[in-house]
Amino acid sequence: MKMPNRLALLFQFLLICAVVYLKLRDDSVYFLTPDSHFYLEAVQNLLSGKGYVITFEGKKTFCAIWPIGYSALIATVAFLTSFSVEIASKIVNLLALAGCFWLIQRLFRDKAWFVSLGFVASSLIQLYTNTWSETVFILFVLEFCVFFSPSSRASQWQKEGSVIFATAAFLTRYTGVFLLIPLMLRRQYKAAFYFVVLMAGYLFFNFYHTGTFTGGHGFWPTEPFNQRLGRGMRGLGEELLFFAVRDWDLKNLGLSDSVKWFIYGIALLQWVLVGLIVRHVIYFLRLTKKIKINLDSMTKFILQDPFFLVAFAYLLFTISIYLTDESIESLYFRRLAPSSLLFTLGVLAWVSQQKQLFERTKWLFVAFFALSIIHSIPKIVLGI
Repeated sequence: MKMPNRLALLFQFLLICAVVYLKLRDDSVYFLTPDSHFYLEAVQNLLSGKGYVITFEGKKTFCAIWPIGYSALIATVAFLTSFSVEIASKIVNLLALAGCFWLIQRLFRDKAWFVSLGFVASSLIQLYTNTWSETVFILFVLEFCVFFSPSSRASQWQKEGSVIFATAAFLTRYTGVFLLIPLMLRRQYKAAFYFVVLMAGYLFFNFYHTGTFTGGHGFWPTEPFNQRLGRGMRGLGEELLFFAVRDWDLKNLGLSDSVKWFIYGIALLQWVLVGLIVRHVIYFLRLTKKIKINLDSMTKFILQDPFFLVAFAYLLFTISIYLTDESIESLYFRRLAPSSLLFTLGVLAWVSQQKQLFERTKWLFVAFFALSIIHSIPKIVLGI
């Protein structure tokens, strides 16, 4: 790997770490949600030898609502470093992000700096800053993609690796069960069987402690189906439009008009860049006549590319659960981020492989994601 590429990756990672620090310094309490407090209570109980328990609805109970993976990692870092559990949770997130960068470097070598631009989207930086399990979950899903063979004739190591990381994703978030979909689509039935056995073992472990498989949540929605469907579609639309064009400072009701117009101006520049990129892509496809847009070619492309296949599997699974489970209150950036990131990485990877298109658009992509970083920086830091 060439040094400029290595330095570019390091710069991106350190830039994200710096922005996370600035966000935490600006308002650390904002990045500890009710879920975060449950995670951290479980960590404290693990460290004190009380087991994986939390106080839920006024009762001490085994924490079956969230799998043990994320809390166990935080506890490990807190134990090894003697940092507080809050700081340890942020370290875990950034270590997971470093693992993601390492995987991208291993996969794409000299083009890794370009593909890794997807990690600097403003929505993702919000995830890294919060004490949430999504960043670690994304790492394990990416590792699954690395080991996931594009054919049913995968090596034994590939099959074992895919099961290991699928299980790790499940132990971080129960939604990791969705990885059964790509395993079944690729006819890796043996790997899927092992995955099911491991998941079932953990769920029955929960049942032994609580009498429930996942803490007793999960009920058919009571709101009218058309209302829930409409709200879900709005969430999907917002994610599509604002995944990397989202500025969280707009949630501040006391924001001055000058700051708002600054934010809107940055967003407008990003949409101009998107228009230029789309124009170059259309011109490239017409010039090369490489891709015929039809259902068969799109299906084949999705099934062959691990990023797109896993992204679609996650998206379809998440939408299905949202429509059938009352505990999934909405389709918003936190729930959709894994698929959004995988789609982004898939697009960037494809562009990096098209030499002419890559040369024409690489700096447009750099500018787009650089502006996304600005959305993530607290505006008080910029002096506006």
